[in-house]
Amino acid sequence: MGGASEKERMTLRYLVSRVGIAVVAIAAICLGVSRCTGETPAGTERYEGAPVILISIDTLRADRLPAYGYTGVQTPHLDALAKESVLFENAYTHVPLTLPAHVTILTGQLPPANGVRNNIGYRYDATKHPAITAALKNAGYESGAAISAYVLRGATGLSGAFDFYDDVIGTEAGVALGTLQRPGTATMEIAKNWIGPRADRPFFFMLHLFEPHSPYAAPEPFGTRYAANPYDGEIAASDDIVGRFVEFLKAKGIYDRAVIILLSDHGEGLGDHGEDEHGVFLYREAIHVPLMVKLPKGARGGERVKEVVQLVDVAPTIASLTGVKQPEGLPGRSLLDVPAGERAASVYSETLYPRLHLGWSELRSLTDAQYQYIEAPSPELYDHTKDPREKTNILADERRVYAAMRKELEGYGKEIDAPVNISPEEAQKLAALGYIGSTQGTGDDLPDPKAHIGEFALLRRATRLTDEGRVGEALEIYRQVVAKNPKFADAWTLLAGNLEKMGRNDEAIDAYKQALKSSNVVVYEIALSLGGLFLRLNRLEEAEEHAKLALESNPAGAHSLLARVAIARGDFALAETEAKAAMADPTMKGRSAVILAQAYAKKGRVDDALKLLETTRADAKRQGVRVEQLDFARGDILATIGRVGEAEQAFREEIAGYPHNLSAYSSLAVVLVLADKGSQVDALFAEMEAKNPTRQASLVAAETYATLGDERTAALWRQKAAAAR
Repeated sequence: MGGASEKERMTLRYLVSRVGIAVVAIAAICLGVSRCTGETPAGTERYEGAPVILISIDTLRADRLPAYGYTGVQTPHLDALAKESVLFENAYTHVPLTLPAHVTILTGQLPPANGVRNNIGYRYDATKHPAITAALKNAGYESGAAISAYVLRGATGLSGAFDFYDDVIGTEAGVALGTLQRPGTATMEIAKNWIGPRADRPFFFMLHLFEPHSPYAAPEPFGTRYAANPYDGEIAASDDIVGRFVEFLKAKGIYDRAVIILLSDHGEGLGDHGEDEHGVFLYREAIHVPLMVKLPKGARGGERVKEVVQLVDVAPTIASLTGVKQPEGLPGRSLLDVPAGERAASVYSETLYPRLHLGWSELRSLTDAQYQYIEAPSPELYDHTKDPREKTNILADERRVYAAMRKELEGYGKEIDAPVNISPEEAQKLAALGYIGSTQGTGDDLPDPKAHIGEFALLRRATRLTDEGRVGEALEIYRQVVAKNPKFADAWTLLAGNLEKMGRNDEAIDAYKQALKSSNVVVYEIALSLGGLFLRLNRLEEAEEHAKLALESNPAGAHSLLARVAIARGDFALAETEAKAAMADPTMKGRSAVILAQAYAKKGRVDDALKLLETTRADAKRQGVRVEQLDFARGDILATIGRVGEAEQAFREEIAGYPHNLSAYSSLAVVLVLADKGSQVDALFAEMEAKNPTRQASLVAAETYATLGDERTAALWRQKAAAAR
């Protein structure tokens, strides 16, 4: 009110009693400032107690939405939301990876500050780096989240930022952690169930959808409608989920009162600059993201902001709109405080993925309204206003711009902390086993990713060959890649997996060990894979050692493997203890419940085992996830107690869901013989071979026929196995 006179104050009091708060707000502005436009200045909006909903659509490129000018896909629900929102045309992420991007969104801190630099190997500490949910909680808000990707599981530390956190994704052997997901429709239902009872109370909810992420397999009708461009099909599927979620919010009377922020954590390469997916490069296709803010009653709906903004602005925006106090010193500001025409500060982005996984240099960049500078062994500068696809490096022509941006980037530092979840104790264990890796320093002496992206393409080709069962061909490609680049941790891991499929176990062990030595950021994943191989080879002490390597980094995975080792030793009480410990992590609950059921059965508690498996099956169906080995374990128990017909059905269900489970074929063959259906065994193993044309599959068939007393056929399968070598 500044210098308002007593008479003016009396006028305000009169207006309060006569016409209410809306007119008073306008009067206050007119009386207290030098000019009055009749509108609330940008950035002064306050909606204390308003519901706040963050919708994150993973891996969604801004330039693949109609709201940003794209015509290849129809997104009617996102279009409708955009019309009621303030849309930001030039929003950028700080890292093209899911976990660090979301931590940055929630904390308002850049990755070097919040300590989370990669999807795996780093843990978020909500006590040291409070999320916006902490400030909201102090203002009486409840917070919840439902996520669709394993890399955002609560065990990363994210659950510590929320009152409610649903991350029941499930894990599968041999499936890359970055692709583990559940359908967005299932995640949406969880969100609805949590939000519904809180419709009239202040709450913050994060709904995370993973549909545009690879592998692209949109549900119908979108899969067929966009068969020529499956990425667009997944965008259309995401749009449909958003539409149904918005309808729910409207039905509950929440939508009009809510602040809704829709964004993506990063984009997708789609072959631009040689990268199909994301994580390696920092070009616009990876860091330019959609961002829109819907205010209560659709205030300012339809506005489009051209100025550069960044995802660290999201937390300050929520704080400003709800009137809560946020930590001091955050680099961002409210998105609604950006004056038109202002030259915003450059946006910092980074990716350590090339260094930590591929043995190449990390990348950093700065992006402003006109230029993007990418720091690499061979630096790049682009004028994205004239060259939005960033095909022409103008660094040689714009030396002053290059020098200024390079100097500005130096202020962000170059240090790369070792993964925070590698404790001194774990490091000592690694060293004792001969695994010593390092992520310290900078990548000045490492290869430039753009000069080696062809190796990544080779790796993806080999992965496709493996999926097609052409394991031998894939093996040769993996060998070529690691021969060129011995620090390529992911390639060593994939090579090891292929060697396992071929039954070349000693070579697989060596490859896993090379992976462990090449990068300690993926240590727990590799250690558990190697431990699993040692278990299958009945090398139980080594399996236990490698499980214990991951106890601090991935306790659920470690306890799960230790439970299986205990079963192999006949220590069923310990197996029960370890399996229950693993079940504490929702992402491992299903698989660990299967191990617990197996321990129960071994102890003679068959009824308890079957009951647990049925409960687990029901929970998985309700949560929209699958549980590997569940039907196999059920079949195994049923066969043991003579319920052969039910056992047969269970094994067939396991094979239908997991056609690469060789043990399921073997067990089903035995059950078929017990059920006087031995004539079906040859067809069964022909099916197994068609779906798993590997040496390991041939060896399983040979062993099974030998067990059944058919040495002649067993010998034929051994010949096939020998030929596959």
